[in-house]
Amino acid sequence: MNRASHWNKFAAPPPVELPAPAPAPDVVAPRSATTSTVAPPSVTRRQQLRLPHPRRWAARFPLTTVALCAALAGGVINLLLGTDPWLNPDSHSFEAIARSLLAGTGFVYREPMFPSLPLYAFRSPGYSAFLALGLALGGVSAVVALQGAMHGVAAALVGSIAGRWAGARGAWLAFAMYMAWPAAWFHAGQLMSESFFTFSMILTSWLVLRAKQHHGLRWAAAAGVVVAIAILTRPAGLGFAAGAGLWLLLRYPRAAAVFALSAVLAWAPWPIRNASRFHTFVPFLTGGGVAAWNAHSHGRPIDAWTWMSQHTERGELGLDQHFRDETVKIIREDVPGFFHLMARGTLEYLGPLRERDPGAWLHRFALLALLPAALWANWRRRLLLPALVWSGYALVLIPHAMHARYRFPTEWCVVVGAAIGLQAMAVHWGARRTAGLAVGALLLCIAFTVVVARA
Repeated sequence: MNRASHWNKFAAPPPVELPAPAPAPDVVAPRSATTSTVAPPSVTRRQQLRLPHPRRWAARFPLTTVALCAALAGGVINLLLGTDPWLNPDSHSFEAIARSLLAGTGFVYREPMFPSLPLYAFRSPGYSAFLALGLALGGVSAVVALQGAMHGVAAALVGSIAGRWAGARGAWLAFAMYMAWPAAWFHAGQLMSESFFTFSMILTSWLVLRAKQHHGLRWAAAAGVVVAIAILTRPAGLGFAAGAGLWLLLRYPRAAAVFALSAVLAWAPWPIRNASRFHTFVPFLTGGGVAAWNAHSHGRPIDAWTWMSQHTERGELGLDQHFRDETVKIIREDVPGFFHLMARGTLEYLGPLRERDPGAWLHRFALLALLPAALWANWRRRLLLPALVWSGYALVLIPHAMHARYRFPTEWCVVVGAAIGLQAMAVHWGARRTAGLAVGALLLCIAFTVVVARA
């Protein structure tokens, strides 16, 4: 007999397992198959929201590779589309400022209707500086290619933002939707500020998310610099900056302080330059008055420009102040008309509900795809950042001037919401059912858009 088995006969019986002592009042018992427990206090917010793990979904959506490929494709596609770069008359003004920068005379240009008056702050400087860089690299074709590449990178960043809350599948959905976004290609082919402004907003949001995810103040500082560029491209970016800053304040207050400080420092040289030129405080631009008057007076823009050409003796600041005063006067004399204009602008900002644009089909589909995310609280909370920046931008934009071109810079928020909504449907209703419903909704939106466009 084996020696070990021989002595096993005399071994003591195995010890009897005693029941585990009751946990202390401040300790939560571990989860088991037969008992219901409460989540321990150490559970992170990402676990509470059941957010996808950053490393897992990022590995399935390689941002750097996607961005490089999309940039190359975007530059080529934008050149092939052949959109008229000067489709909007304002393009000539931006080009004039850009060529003035290249000539070394600074941010100054003259309007063709009143060339006797040099304008130093009538347009925001952000896009003109970018346009000067593109013209120096290779002329108008280089600018068009750069804006196409910028749109490709923006689509990749939108996918990365969506992946934070919707995983790899949501990231690819958002990337594909925004890459195909018809309005984005329309604006990318023109010498206008829409593409550059939108890219700066998307990049700011991505940097804000990185600041929260990595608890890095340098990411918040970079976000502040980029959002200052956005504001110097369009002052309506102030609303977007407030929304992004509020989200960061709720999530990482120290980073929010760094974000605000770096934004102010990056913006400060422009009003300092204006103060030395005009001997007064001009924070952004001197063309806001005429833009507000055009929106609230229901008059033709050519009427305002004709008036300015006949009163150049007022100077750049005098012309701006005149139209600001006239706008305030219009609002005071017709308060119901002002609220009617605000209601109409709000409805237009919500999306292309009544527009006849044949390219609005994808925007309509995205609005439908977003709605399921509102059905479950866990998914509603994931919409907070897109909702804050979308709403903040609207609060500044709608009272000033509102139409589809001004709405475009925040349409990427709808794309992110659509990716979250589709992922919520896939989790709760199954992937196959979600795919069927999505295809049906897409076909419905295409058919509706065709019918409306022909009406």
